[in-house]
Order: sequence, then C-alpha cells, then structure tokens
Amino acid sequence: MCRLLGYVTRTPTTLAELLGEADLQEFAELSRKHADGWGLAWPENDGVEVAKSPDAARTSPLFARMSHEHVSDLGLMHLRWATLGLNVVAENTHPFTDGSIAFAHNGSIKPPESLDTLIPDDLKALRKGTTDSERYFLMLLDRARHTDPATALAETVNLIASSLKFSSLNAMVATSTQLVAVSRFDAIAEAKEAEPLYYQLRYRVTPNAVVVASSGWGDGWTILQNGEMLVVDRGTLDVSVSQLSEVNVVR
Repeated sequence: MCRLLGYVTRTPTTLAELLGEADLQEFAELSRKHADGWGLAWPENDGVEVAKSPDAARTSPLFARMSHEHVSDLGLMHLRWATLGLNVVAENTHPFTDGSIAFAHNGSIKPPESLDTLIPDDLKALRKGTTDSERYFLMLLDRARHTDPATALAETVNLIASSLKFSSLNAMVATSTQLVAVSRFDAIAEAKEAEPLYYQLRYRVTPNAVVVASSGWGDGWTILQNGEMLVVDRGTLDVSVSQLSEVNVVR
C-alpha cells in the first residue's frame, strides 16, 4: 500500500514552498510506515522525468534535496509500503514511466500475475519488476496507444474492476500537460484497514495551485468520491471531475 501526492501550480515551485514546512514534514512522516521507497515525477519538455529511491522519504537525503531544491509546476509523488511479499528494490519503486506518462498506484491487485493476460506481449516484455502496479501501468500504456491518458486510465480501471480481485485501484498519472487522479477502491477492503478512510483521495484548490493527496495528513480537503476521476490542466489549472462509470471499456 502507498501514499499519493500530486500537484499543479500557477508558477514553478518547490514541494516545500508549495506545502509549507509543517505539511511537508507531516507528509514525509507517513514514510515511517510507508518506508519502502519514494519517487517524484515531473514534466520535462514534451515528456516526463522521474527520480526515485527504494528507501524511506523521511530519512532520504535525495528526498530532502528534491523537496527543497527541485522546481516544477507539476509533480507526482509516491511513498511505497511494499505488500504481497514484493521486493524493496528500485525496479518496484513508483512512479513508473515510459518517458511520456508517469504512473503511481495505491492498493493491490491479487495475484499480480492475474494482470498478465490483459497486457500485450510487446508491453509485457518491458516489465522490469514484480509488482501488480507496474503491470497496471503497462495496461494503461496499451490503452494510451488509442486515446488520451485520462481516458486510458479510466478504461484500465474499469476493466480491472470488472474482472479481477483488488483492494484499491487508486492511481495518479502525470504527463507534460495534465495531472490525473482516480479514486476506485473496494469499500470492504478499506474497512479492514487499520487506518480510517485509508483509500480516500482528497484535493484542494487555491488560485495558484491544485493539490491531490491520499489521507493521513493536511487539512482543507474536498473528497474525491469512490468512482470519480479528477483531471487538472497544467496550462490553466482548470479542474474537472467525472464519473468512471461514464467511460465504456472496449475489450
């Protein structure tokens, strides 16, 4: 399981400047539990770049440097808590990317191998790690060949939800033009978690920034309801929220 954080800002900023030191510290402290890796994705030219490390954000010198020195107007951050017995290695650390789309997931799809029949062979060959999340990402890439990334994510979520066992498909996608977040989880699985509202995604909008995040820190949030997708335009900060049920799955 994991924690997600995404943001789009009016002007480039550091994560520390965006959140403030208190909120940044509160978010980093989530890695006491979610201690198995962290990663940050951001737009670069017409694609995306990723920096990540298989250690705890709260004690990582690279995380401290990136959060205080790296400047961007769009970012996607992930804190990993390894589940399903999956290794704590760089190959299993989020976000995953092909250079044009960055992807991070919170939840589990069991077993990870159940996704393999839904991934074309050419994309299956690109897998570097062992996670269900990377397989989820490869399914997204397949869909993104034929449509925009937001629609591709919605189609992927609906296909997995209709055919496989999962606790949560909550995910974020970053491209050079958009931040996309999806809330889709099994309410029964969430009720079994030790933390209340563990799979809840929330967002807050100000004149100069949109922030989307997992629960457990911060305040002033609006809930992204289970079954909703949020899209933020990098150029305008316009926010749209739609129902996943409105997207048809083409098998």
